[in-house]
Amino acid sequence: MDRDGLLRRASELDDPAEISWLLADAMLGTESPLQDPLDADLIRALAEEQNRLGHDARSVLLLEFAVRLAPDWLTLQTLRTVLQNRGDDLVAVARIQALLPASSEAANTELFDLYRDLGYPALAQDAHRHGISVAGERRTERLRLWWITGGPLRPIRSRIRRRETARLEKRMSADRSVELDADIDVQPLLKEIVDGSDRDRAAWRLLRRVDRLAADGDVPAAARLLIEPLSAADASPRLIWAAVELAGRLDDPGLALRLTARLDPRFGYLKLRQAELYLDLDRLRDAWTLVQEGGNDGYRLVRERVLRTAGLPFLAVEARRTTSRERSQSRRRWWLTGGPLWFVRARGRRRDQQNLSTRLGPAGAAIEVERPDVLAAKFAVAAKVREAIDRAAGENHSDAAARLGAIYDSGRPTVPLLDQLAWALYFDDQEELALQRIREARAIEPGKASLLDAEVTFLKYLDRYVEALDVSDRYIEQFGQVPEARAIRAELLSDLAFATLSFDAFGPTEGLGESARALRRRLWWRTGGPLRRLRDRMRRSDETTLELWRTRAAGLARVLGSVTGPSKAVNLRFISDHFTFREARERLKWQRFNVVARLTAGFSASVAGGITIALAGDSAPLWSVMTGVLCAAVILALLRRADSVTRAEPGDRLVTRVIPAIVVIGVAGYLLSRADERWAFLIGATMVGTAVAAACRLFAAAGGRIAKVFALRRLGGADPRGFALVALLEVLSELRRPALRNDLGWRRHRLRTIEQVAIRLEADLPGVFAADSASSELLRRRGRGAAAAIRELKYLLVTAPPGSWQRIEIVLRKDIVALATGSLGRLRTVESPEPRTRRRPRRQIAFDSARTLFFAGLPLAVTLTAQPWLRFNETILNWARLLTIGWAVLYVLLTADPTFRDKLRTGFALINLGRGDGDPAQLDSAVPDKRPNPTK
Repeated sequence: MDRDGLLRRASELDDPAEISWLLADAMLGTESPLQDPLDADLIRALAEEQNRLGHDARSVLLLEFAVRLAPDWLTLQTLRTVLQNRGDDLVAVARIQALLPASSEAANTELFDLYRDLGYPALAQDAHRHGISVAGERRTERLRLWWITGGPLRPIRSRIRRRETARLEKRMSADRSVELDADIDVQPLLKEIVDGSDRDRAAWRLLRRVDRLAADGDVPAAARLLIEPLSAADASPRLIWAAVELAGRLDDPGLALRLTARLDPRFGYLKLRQAELYLDLDRLRDAWTLVQEGGNDGYRLVRERVLRTAGLPFLAVEARRTTSRERSQSRRRWWLTGGPLWFVRARGRRRDQQNLSTRLGPAGAAIEVERPDVLAAKFAVAAKVREAIDRAAGENHSDAAARLGAIYDSGRPTVPLLDQLAWALYFDDQEELALQRIREARAIEPGKASLLDAEVTFLKYLDRYVEALDVSDRYIEQFGQVPEARAIRAELLSDLAFATLSFDAFGPTEGLGESARALRRRLWWRTGGPLRRLRDRMRRSDETTLELWRTRAAGLARVLGSVTGPSKAVNLRFISDHFTFREARERLKWQRFNVVARLTAGFSASVAGGITIALAGDSAPLWSVMTGVLCAAVILALLRRADSVTRAEPGDRLVTRVIPAIVVIGVAGYLLSRADERWAFLIGATMVGTAVAAACRLFAAAGGRIAKVFALRRLGGADPRGFALVALLEVLSELRRPALRNDLGWRRHRLRTIEQVAIRLEADLPGVFAADSASSELLRRRGRGAAAAIRELKYLLVTAPPGSWQRIEIVLRKDIVALATGSLGRLRTVESPEPRTRRRPRRQIAFDSARTLFFAGLPLAVTLTAQPWLRFNETILNWARLLTIGWAVLYVLLTADPTFRDKLRTGFALINLGRGDGDPAQLDSAVPDKRPNPTK
């Protein structure tokens, strides 16, 4: 057998199937049993071609046989590479360790790469010392390993070596695949290669056509070529691998994963590809499980990507840092994680190790194994969908939605189709249908974060924020903290104005996009920047407000569901959710204002008190300054101790407890400060300062509370429908509790609630739709009728005759349905009397008052302004002042009371009657004289 001629002919061919047939047939035709070491080159070349065809198991057997014939460095390197690509690092170690007596230098050279990749630097350094001498990067790597294993300190290296040897032996003893085969018979293997050469040739030619179409960008056409071969049960592994790659380019990683189930679990690069597909589906735990133990460059890169995606930068840097070349590529991340400060990296690594399980999330379902014909049919559908999506990309939203909807099949939906169809429907203003489609997609691939982004976006557009929060919470609990999911939840909380919770939801910046990092940076400044105590206080208030709002919204939604039905309540609850959210945010805003106002007032009053005490003393300047500072500190300390007293407490305690306590302390301090002793003056002045500071804090807090009441009233007036719906839902919820029905205090409280609802229906709700006078009057009449019907419930609520609770519930249910559905004409109404007075808006009242004061004071202002130039004497100036003041008083009285003229005339008449002059009206020249002529 001419070995050199065979290798020469094989190098001239490009078809691995043809080369495999040529070499296998030649070796089968020999009479010798292939025991010559010179046959190792032929067997290695055959193994390489079988590896190109996807027959990894044959390749490994052939290479192991070749190594036994001639354990040269090239054959060992090929065997190590193939085994590492299959994820069999420990098998490679066992095979090469068995050759150490026969081929020490070549085996140690390969063991160096294996130990280094597996993370055993001391063993790698020892193997390199006994291996083939290679200059360049390998020597640099040996120096690095020598340094990190103790350098010149040999005892340290020996201890590290013993620990690594124990770890390696433990791992190898637990893996049964490392056991060596007693004997390998290649004759059946060669015959199998020759018999299957025709099928391999056809598969290779088809694969070349598929590659050309895919390179030209026609992925659907390339996929259609593989449909028929995939339906066969004995499809070529290389064709299945090509289908996996095409499925990934068709944006269907789920289908690609199901296709990988048809391959040998130890197929080359299979674990890496599955891990990448799991990453595309945002299933971090499953991806980490596949690449956790691998040691070559591909495994390290994917492992680093998983850790970076999970937001664990310190572990990601450690996973990637192996050679100096790789360190130079990730130098920026190395500096960001501490650089040469090893203790910073160690602390960050411990923190990341603690958060590893939480960030990766739980494992997902195993890959579903399906029949070949079913997979081929799904592959055909994926190609058809990709072609439709490409055509719809250049169309408007309506045409795109129509095109994608035409190929939608509810029996066999695909995630790419559902995703694109949902966005087309969303931009075509069909949000409800878009939400249905995206939920169908999430039911197929629940872990994909891009689908979560679409669902949250649709829910936010529909004002269903509570549901969006629930969806994002469930995702993070089930699938871990994927960067895209963290950004989605953080942006959702930012839209709800919970800045601290949004900043916390972002987590570490590792894996976030540029826009997410910019928003996180802005939130960091808005929540206090480096002031962590301020951020902690804001976080507590945000968490409390969010939890209370979600609890209240859920309770109201349950009551609404009992009235309208659970299915309808899902789409109607946004009205009550929106109002309760705005109310919660308004309360939180004024609560924070109250805190700031109290602290500012107390601190300012304390400082002012210290300055006053320092200036009031007659001591030396230095002593006065020290005294003022000490007294200000004492006042601040007393305010902190008496914080419960200085708050604006509700009810009668404000008058019976807080204000008397402040007055008593102030009076006692004032009396004590009148004493002659200096210590008495300081103590008394401090007590007075404490009382004044407490009063300032009290007034500031009271002002904030008053402002909050007016703000909540304005909120109810701005959204009367939401206010009325929430109030009626709360009344109905409490009405169903028998214990509250007998509570007179609850009845009194709900009487005020019903009256507030009636006011909103009577005054504010008609004003929302008023456009002209005719429609405004009609709406006001309807509003008065609805308010009168609501007010009728007050009598039933107070007296509680038999059957009153059922009647109240019937009326409430009817009005709740009308308000929730927007059918305001279904509100219950009764005839109500016309109002005697018309309510004027506050702006009109303010304008009329300002106009009255202007014209009333105009003469007086003119008189006083003109005095420097006219120079009236004292008598004329006094009369002018008297007349202008009288004019001002008379104008205000006549404007405020239009009947004042008649009242004034009646008074003059009574005075004249008392004098005997008659009716002063008869003195008017316009009235004819009725008295008899005195001359007659």
